[in-house]
Amino acid sequence: MDRDGNRLGGLRADQSTLMWERWRETCWSKTSNAASWRRMLHRIGATEMNLKALRAFQLIVEGGSLTAASNALGLSQPAVSRLVALLEEELDLLLFDRSGRALRVTKNGEAFYIATRHILAGLGEIPRIAKDIQTSEKQLKIITTPRIAQGLVSPAVALLRRENPKLRCAVDVLSRFDLDSLAGLRRFDLAIASLPVTHALVELKNHPMFKVRLEAVMRKDHPLAARRRVSAVDLAGEDLLGLWEDQIWRQQMNDYMRSSGETGRYVVETRSSLMACQLASDGAGIAVFDRLSARGLDLSEVIFRPLDPERWISFGYVHHRDQTPSSNARVLIQCLQRTLTEFKNQSPDHFASVEFISNDREE
Repeated sequence: MDRDGNRLGGLRADQSTLMWERWRETCWSKTSNAASWRRMLHRIGATEMNLKALRAFQLIVEGGSLTAASNALGLSQPAVSRLVALLEEELDLLLFDRSGRALRVTKNGEAFYIATRHILAGLGEIPRIAKDIQTSEKQLKIITTPRIAQGLVSPAVALLRRENPKLRCAVDVLSRFDLDSLAGLRRFDLAIASLPVTHALVELKNHPMFKVRLEAVMRKDHPLAARRRVSAVDLAGEDLLGLWEDQIWRQQMNDYMRSSGETGRYVVETRSSLMACQLASDGAGIAVFDRLSARGLDLSEVIFRPLDPERWISFGYVHHRDQTPSSNARVLIQCLQRTLTEFKNQSPDHFASVEFISNDREE
């Protein structure tokens, strides 16, 4: 499975994650390799035949068979096979092993798929992009992540809709991995996420808006609930609930623990920070979260305790550097700021847990 649950010809999720990281490092960390990769993409070209070949490759990998690609494209299996053979010839890469009865993705094929997922996804977005251009003044397209979608984006969009009932909004909630990948496609007005958001091929403009304080979340009857603050030393001996090792929030927590010479003992790992917070509420251990993102969850049985020393995470909005935010996008930014102000004013604890980054706040 890939990170979206698609089959990769027997490739395990942990293998695909590792291969992606190695491929990205190889292709983009060095200028010479980045240039070589761009030359390879240039060799693929943009002819109708080659776009079909890329699409055929994608469908075989994700569908798991030549038949699936044939049905999706409306072509015969021999025609699809010829398309893939043409792609292999142009790339000078063997993408599939044909020694058995069924096609199996080679290691080079797996790496090519993982490294070009955002490009392959873009092929299917072309009709949608054209439609978006035609209706750009009538709708607002937002991409965000699950962590901030419920606590901030949802109430801000609701506020925007109350002020402009005729405006159509599309809110796409993506994993952080997918948001970073799809941010290179011109299919959104604003991305709302933790910063920075970067893309290997497209220059993005990051606008910091606010930062949130990380806090330990535990049930009210937990022994550490009596403390005003919780340190890395306190957390080292506890059952922790957190994200998987390759996710940025987990890496930041690992850095926090190492800064005090400690390591965390994670008893439950999940892709969802909201799930980690819910697990803390149910008594499975301690999660590290922020009050804003927890908005909307049942927090009646938990208590928040700030980390000592404090740790903060910055959030903001993102768009393509050569793209000026539309009037609707600018109104949404104001709605986000108003939503944050309302949240801060709910209690002294809320007020202390969120800080505006003043250079981007619009009065």
